[in-house]
Amino acid sequence: MDEETEEKIMGYALRNAINHCGEADVNAVLGGIMSERDGLKPREIIDTVKKIVSEVNSLSGEEQKERAEKIGIELEVESEEEDDSLPEIPNEEGQVITRAAPNPNGPFHLGNSRAYILSYLYAERNDGRFILRFDDTNPSSPEKSPKKKFYKWIEEDLEWLGCKPDLVIKSSDRLDVYYELAYELLEDGNAYVCTCDSPEWKKMRDRKEGCPCRDLEPEENIDRWHMMQDGEYEEGEAVLRIKTDIEHKNPARRDWPAFRILKDHDHPFVSEDYTVWPLYNFASAVDDHELNVTHIFRAKEHSTNTKNQKDLYEYFDWEYPTTIHHGFLSLKGAVLSTSKIRKGIQSGEYAGWDDPRLGTVRALRRRGFQPEAIEKLIRKYSVKGSNAEVSMQEFTSMNRKVVDPVASRYFFVSDPAEIKVDGAGKKGGIELPLHPEKDGTRKLVVGKNFLVEREDLESNRGEVIRLKGLYNIEVPEEGENCKYAGDSIIQDMPKVHWLPDSEEETMDCEVMMPSGEKTEGKVERNVLEEKIGSVLQFERFGFVRVDGKEGLPCFYFAHK
Repeated sequence: MDEETEEKIMGYALRNAINHCGEADVNAVLGGIMSERDGLKPREIIDTVKKIVSEVNSLSGEEQKERAEKIGIELEVESEEEDDSLPEIPNEEGQVITRAAPNPNGPFHLGNSRAYILSYLYAERNDGRFILRFDDTNPSSPEKSPKKKFYKWIEEDLEWLGCKPDLVIKSSDRLDVYYELAYELLEDGNAYVCTCDSPEWKKMRDRKEGCPCRDLEPEENIDRWHMMQDGEYEEGEAVLRIKTDIEHKNPARRDWPAFRILKDHDHPFVSEDYTVWPLYNFASAVDDHELNVTHIFRAKEHSTNTKNQKDLYEYFDWEYPTTIHHGFLSLKGAVLSTSKIRKGIQSGEYAGWDDPRLGTVRALRRRGFQPEAIEKLIRKYSVKGSNAEVSMQEFTSMNRKVVDPVASRYFFVSDPAEIKVDGAGKKGGIELPLHPEKDGTRKLVVGKNFLVEREDLESNRGEVIRLKGLYNIEVPEEGENCKYAGDSIIQDMPKVHWLPDSEEETMDCEVMMPSGEKTEGKVERNVLEEKIGSVLQFERFGFVRVDGKEGLPCFYFAHK
C-alpha cells in the first residue's frame, strides 16, 4: 500500500477518534477512505485500517490531538453542545402525572428504562408526580410470578438513575377494587363470564362469532362471577371477558380477557384465598384512572393494549390519559430479554442478573456506566416512534464524557514482564498526577526494577521509550537490562505505563471483562484508597469500576 493512502487512513482515524471521545471505529474509517479513493476494495485495506485504528485508540486524547496537529489534520470544532432537550408532547399544560409499571419478575433493563426515565423527566419538567406501580397480578408460573427481591431492586435502580418516585404502590394490594369494577361491568352487560373450552372459543373468535356465554343475562353472569370467586371453577374453566366488537379486524380486540383463575400461585404478598386475578389491561387501565395519570409512555408494541384499555374507559365514562408510543431501544451485543437471562442464570451461563454481558441496569451499573449517560441516551431517542439498536460505541462515548473528567488514573499491567533500568537518577518516592487536569497526586516508590506490558517490551526492542511520568529508557535487543536514556519528553516517542517490581507498591488483581472472562494482572496499591463503586482509569487499558477490595481486588471493565 502506498504511503499516501496510509496517511489518509491515519487522518480519518485520528479525526474519528477525537470526535468520538478517543475511540475510532474501524467501519467509519473504512467508509471514509473508500468514499475518497476510487478503485480501492475493502479487502485490500481492511488489515491496515484495523492496525492504524488500534494504534490511534491506544493513544491518550492529548496524544491524538498532538499527532493530528503534527501531520496537519484539520479538526471539526463543535461550537455548541448537542441539544438533548425533550420535545414537547400533547397536553403538557397543568400538572403532569406519570407512572412506571414494571412487572417485578426480574430487574429492568436499558430497553424498558426508556419509558420509566421519560415518565420521570416529563413529570419533573412540569412540576408533576411520578408514580411507581408494580404490575404484579400475574403469578401464573414460577417465571412470571413476582419475587420480593425484585421489588427492592427496581426501587434501587430507579433511585440510582435519579428517578425517585413520589408514590409507590402494588397492583396486588388492589384486588378488591378490581372486583368491584368487574361486578359493575357485569351488571351493565358490558362483560360476561365465559366457560367455553379455550380452543373452541378461539375458533369462534376467528370466525367473528360470539360464544353462547356472550348472550347470557347479567344476573347469570354475576352468579358465575361469584362462583369464580368462591372457587367453584378450576383454572381455565372460566374467564371474565370484556364485550367489544366481535367482528373487529384485529382478533386481539375481540372480547379480550380481563380476569382468570389462578389457584396454585406463589405470590409474595397475596394469600392463597385470592384465586381470581386481573390481567394486565384491566389492572393497568383501572390504576391509571384512579391514580389520575395524565400521560402514559409505553413502547409501540403496546398499541393494541392501549385500544383495549380505552374500551374500559368508554364503559366507565372516564377520560383516557395522553399516550405516547415510542420505539424499542436495544443495546447491540447485550442481552435484554428477561426470559433469556433467567434461563441463562439457571443453566449457569450467566453469573447473575448483573453479569457484564447483560443489558440490565444492574449489570451496566456494575460495569461503571453512569446514570447521566443512560439519561443522555434516553433523551437522544426520547419519544421517537422508530426502534433503535444502540451501538456499544455510541453508549460508551456518552459514558466516557461523564467519567473521563473525574476518573482518577492508575497503572495496571495485565501481562507483566520484568525489566531492570541501569543508570537512572530518579529513585525513591515520586509523585504522579491522579488526573491530568485536576489537583491530587499518588505516590510510588521506584528503584531499578519495573514491570511493563510484555507486548510493550517485545514490540520496542532496540528502541527508546518513555516510562510515563518518569524518564526514558533504551530497550535492549535481547534480555531485560534497559538503560536510562534521559528525561526529555520527545513527541513521537512511545509512552508506556509501568509498575515498580515491588510487593510493597503493587499487588495482584483481576478485571472482569464484558465477555464474562477475567483478566488477571498487577496494579498499584494506591487503588485501595478508592471506594467500592468508584470508576477509575487504568492508563492505556480502559475505565474500570472498583467492585471489591477484600482478598484479591476485583474491578469491572467498562470501556476504553
